[in-house]
Formats: sequence, C-alpha cells, structure tokens
Amino acid sequence: MIVAEIKSRTKVHKEDGDILASNFPVDTQVAYILSLGVVKEFRKHGIGSLLLESLKDHISTTAQDHCKAIYLHVLTTNNTAINFYENRDFKQHHYLPYYYSIRGVLKDGFTYVLYINGGHPPWTILYPLPAEHSPDMFGVNSSSPAKCGD
Repeated sequence: MIVAEIKSRTKVHKEDGDILASNFPVDTQVAYILSLGVVKEFRKHGIGSLLLESLKDHISTTAQDHCKAIYLHVLTTNNTAINFYENRDFKQHHYLPYYYSIRGVLKDGFTYVLYINGGHPPWTILYPLPAEHSPDMFGVNSSSPAKCGD
C-alpha cells in the first residue's frame, strides 16, 4: 500500500519548508508519502519498489510534471526503510528530534527527499554545488592540490 498527497510547497509543514530552493515559484508542487508498506511475508519481492515507481511514473507523466520533489518522514531507527529509500536515491534532508510520539514515547525522525522533474534543494554547504560550479571552474584542479610558494 502507498498513500501520498501532492500539494503546493506552501502547504508543507514548517520543518519541511526548505525542501526546495527558494527560486521555485510558490505554487510549485511536492509529493508527500504518508505511508508505504508491504505485509511482512510479501517483502523482498519488489512490491514496495513497484509502488514507489508507480508513484514516480504518475507524477512524471501526468499533469503533475510540475511536482519537483517526493519527500517522507521515517523513524531514525527504521533501518530497513532507510536502506530502501537510500537505495532508490532518496537523500536525508533533515534530522527531526522528538518528531514521533509512539505509545507516549518521543522518537526521532528523518526527512528524506527525492528530487524529480528538475527540482533541487537550496544550495548550502550541506549540498554539493552543481558541476558547472566545481573547483575546476575556478582553475583549481582537485586532483593536484596547490602548494605553498607556487
């Protein structure tokens, strides 16, 4: 089962407000995966991957092509889910302390994001520069460090 919603980036919660770079129009859409799950005995058969691919295909091939990111929240202790998403090119975006309350116990979470249709995060020191802004652009060859006195 997969449950997701497509919404304007102005409708995302405060903790996820910086998923997209600020130069995208305010009506730019993002997809939020509320839940993705496969019954335990049917896991490892590609069903979760198929569900995720179906969502990505729907977003990329319909009128939703202005949707620039797919994001979700996951418990920091849910290594199975984290590995699943990382193996499908989702990137950790935020650490969310005390994000979940499970049976009255506060648990930490992560926000994971997959950029699609030309979407990208804000450029900060936490994210790599695009190739056109690499050190070589400035005449620095990254394979041979500069020496003092050169």
